[in-house]
Amino acid sequence: MTEGQPVGVRPGPGRWRAALLVVLSLHAVVALGMVVKLVRPRQIEVPPEMAALGELVGAVESLPYWIYLSCWLLTAVLAAVAGLHRWSARDPAGLPGAVARRYRGALVVMLLLPFAVMSLPLVPLLAWPGAWVATFLLCVPTTAYALMVMHCAQRFRRIPVRLPLAAFGWGAVIATGFGGTMNDWWSGFATLHFPLPENPLDATYLREIGAPIVAGFFEEFGKAAGVAVLFVLHRRHFDGVVSGIVIGAATGIGFNFTESLAYMSEWGGASANFHHWGRQALGLMAAHTAFTAVIGAGFGLARQVSGRARRLTAVGVGFLTAAGAHFCNDSVIGYVARHPLRLIPAGEAAGILIVLPAQILLLQGPLVVLYVMLLRRGLRSQAGGLEAALGSLPPEARRAITSDEAALLLSPARRFRLKVDALRARGSLRERLAAYRRLSRLHAAQFDLATERWHRLRGEADPAAPDDAALCERILELKGAPEGRHVCASPPAPRAPLSPVPMPAPAGGKDAP
Repeated sequence: MTEGQPVGVRPGPGRWRAALLVVLSLHAVVALGMVVKLVRPRQIEVPPEMAALGELVGAVESLPYWIYLSCWLLTAVLAAVAGLHRWSARDPAGLPGAVARRYRGALVVMLLLPFAVMSLPLVPLLAWPGAWVATFLLCVPTTAYALMVMHCAQRFRRIPVRLPLAAFGWGAVIATGFGGTMNDWWSGFATLHFPLPENPLDATYLREIGAPIVAGFFEEFGKAAGVAVLFVLHRRHFDGVVSGIVIGAATGIGFNFTESLAYMSEWGGASANFHHWGRQALGLMAAHTAFTAVIGAGFGLARQVSGRARRLTAVGVGFLTAAGAHFCNDSVIGYVARHPLRLIPAGEAAGILIVLPAQILLLQGPLVVLYVMLLRRGLRSQAGGLEAALGSLPPEARRAITSDEAALLLSPARRFRLKVDALRARGSLRERLAAYRRLSRLHAAQFDLATERWHRLRGEADPAAPDDAALCERILELKGAPEGRHVCASPPAPRAPLSPVPMPAPAGGKDAP
């Protein structure tokens, strides 16, 4: 919970089942890959003098599949125990809420555990622990900056901080584990299921040709699954395109963080400077951040359209756009790496200062422009919707948001100035911080009321959202009014008008705006 946001209805069993289906879809893809690999037509012939090494490589390659099989077995046992518990209770309503939540939590942990294990950087930690720690510390500031930029891009209602952080964790752990599993699967599939060429090096070439397709589809599928889970469980916090872009970008930032650590710490950090420049500087708000931001925009648009077909179309277009852009980016970068351009002088400096920025600008720039334009359009739509909602508030809600406060909410600059004045006011640091937090909570609660009314006017209200009476009660508590829920449930009694917003005492004796 962030900035005093009231608690709504918990996600129901139906939404949890939908979220579990999304996670199970990832496991279904992994299971299909396992079946394809088990029916492979041939084995690679290993010379007798390298038999021991071949057995070791085979054991390492089969380790991920044993991890997944163990997870599936434990999940089946846990589901059977939950079913027996429900049957023994003999209650038509099912298990009690607390017990059901524990079982759901355990199932979610068991299903996500193998992806988390697959995302562990075992090779860098064991081979180059110092380089991995150094790159981790080097990537934290830039990653935190990117998350802060996306958080501040929300000029009106902001989603709770826990949701972008959860999206970041999904991208950094779950999506990278799933993407790594499918990339490893393709490495084996490309060399085991196609006829061997005359030149053994051509088998590696075939694997490199198909890698952009696999990475473009499966990595974006893993990231989109995280956005889908948050959308299903916390749909009331998705106000539109802006919220979807923030969640999607946070997922991509998490994926980029883990991928940067893997590349930068490889071989003891031999190419850390190059990858930090490309992934944490030039491509920080591009690449995975831009790809998944477009996916999130699709989910945000699905929040505002009616009809299942239109919602699926919005989500599908966003995913295909991101997957196609990812494929084009990886394939062109791979081709340029194998066939250097003659127009550009050879050398490391030229590659870092000319080739890499040009690739990011041409291949990832259009996606950056796309999600920035969608963000700008979403902010305009949100401002217009909030203005209409604030203008149509019923009389019983006018004490929660007065006309002066409504004008203040629609002006990000005035809200920022008011918070700065709160920090500059007379008093101790603790008092000034308390005034700042109180203003933030008050504005957040008022945005909740206005946004939910906007959704109701559009006919897209979420059943899990709190009602107007609870939102008004929360606002009046933050204002310090002694009245409770009945104040917003019925017209207020005549009394002296309230001040629009509690104004902090400004520094220097000047009047606050």
